[in-house]
Amino acid sequence: MPLFGQLDLGTIAPRLPTLPDLDTHAWTLPGAETMQLLLETPRGAADALLPKAMHPAVPSYLAFTFTRCPESPVGPFTFATVRLGSRAGAHPRGLVLGAYASTPEAADGLRRGWGIPASAAKVSLTRRHDRLMGTVVKDGTTVLDCALVNPEAISGSDVQLINWVTMANAPLDGTTSPMLIQVDPKYVFHKAERGRPEVSVFDPAAWNAGPLQPGNPIVATVATVDTDLPRIRFVMDPAKPVYQGTRRIRESRADE
Repeated sequence: MPLFGQLDLGTIAPRLPTLPDLDTHAWTLPGAETMQLLLETPRGAADALLPKAMHPAVPSYLAFTFTRCPESPVGPFTFATVRLGSRAGAHPRGLVLGAYASTPEAADGLRRGWGIPASAAKVSLTRRHDRLMGTVVKDGTTVLDCALVNPEAISGSDVQLINWVTMANAPLDGTTSPMLIQVDPKYVFHKAERGRPEVSVFDPAAWNAGPLQPGNPIVATVATVDTDLPRIRFVMDPAKPVYQGTRRIRESRADE
């Protein structure tokens, strides 16, 4: 029997970002460096953070991502997300729990364009000889300090960057209500490395992550890519199974 999330939408709807419309313009992000750390997390607490439309991953895991963008429509910025591993139907997805961006312009654009719950903070991605370190400092407090340790070169075809789902209040058919929004960037790989994920500081309250804490390491990757944040193509009713509640907003990415 399939498993579903157990989130009570009423507990989070007031804090969700609100999109003015679903006609988001794509952002092209060439030459970005993106780091993804995957670590297991306790299953019971994870189910309570997933909407009923989505299936929990088995085992449950958290994805910590940092992306440094030297070019974008709002200028250079770095942003970080914490996502909860899950599935939308048969497709693996990472539900964005929290996000921070290094400039107010980027944070505002992420919230208004895709419903990514971003706030401005000090976000950095720093390379040392034996590791790549990601940190987020909010109001003088470190809320995330993590690293990819001992990177080794691999092929970009060996990297699986999991597509995102965000939850936001968005207008559809004359009504603004909570929706799941699919964010499915494209990636052209120029360089990739793999290593061991390590999280030394994680404040779950700062990431809307309830009681979740990272556990056993799975894998860490970093890649230099040409990527994007695309126009919204699909939205989903968070209270219905995706095969019942998915709406197509546009046919393809050809007009981006």
